[in-house]
Amino acid sequence: MIGLIEKALTFKPNKVDHGALRDRPHSRLRIRGAHGLDLDAAWIAHPSPIAALLIHGNRHNITKFADHYDLFATLGISCLTFDFPGYGQSPGCPTEESLYKSAAAAYSFLRDDLKYSADRIVIYGSSLGGAVALNLVQDSAAACLITESTFTNSREMAAHLYPWLPLRLLLPNRFTNSTKIQKVTMPHLLIHGSHDEVVPVHMAHTLFDMAQEPKKLVIVPDASHTDTIPSGGEKLREEISTFIRKATLQ
Repeated sequence: MIGLIEKALTFKPNKVDHGALRDRPHSRLRIRGAHGLDLDAAWIAHPSPIAALLIHGNRHNITKFADHYDLFATLGISCLTFDFPGYGQSPGCPTEESLYKSAAAAYSFLRDDLKYSADRIVIYGSSLGGAVALNLVQDSAAACLITESTFTNSREMAAHLYPWLPLRLLLPNRFTNSTKIQKVTMPHLLIHGSHDEVVPVHMAHTLFDMAQEPKKLVIVPDASHTDTIPSGGEKLREEISTFIRKATLQ
């Protein structure tokens, strides 16, 4: 029972084509790595020396995130994104470990195959993808890290979403972001909606307080869990652009 609740809470694979890539020039890729990984990925190129590694959250797949693709297009930044095992056209089963290995494989593809140096890579993680991004930067260099709508750890998320169940005591403590964030030394921008109904905004403040400098927290007024980018509008785009330019010395 507990295991089923944990899986349902953490992973919501979706194979539906949501259309975000249909009319957008891109290259569809396969990223194959150690441990039998076979990941569906998309490369959206722009004439810039900077590339973002976009790590999405626990639901949908790479055909969904038009707001983020539009953001990077507006900034003129190329974007590599990929699906975790079990999501979209990526075979396999999502687990905490398989998500971490997937991000490492995508990062290696960006470095080794697409030839981007670490000081030209922006790692961007949204929601659960922020947890994966925080794990990735423990051992992988980048110009900067951006996390959006990210939680402190799985136990506190379970307690928030299922307050009537003693899950905090029963679940293993996974995705320990509040511990990992303390070890991040690269520039870190944290973004969160003030009205996030999934990950409460106080978790963003907790993570920010635990993070090392250089860091910045942007709370987007009236934004929920899924509309942070459009709700933030031009002001948020300028915050992200300024942060990336400073981190990459552009």
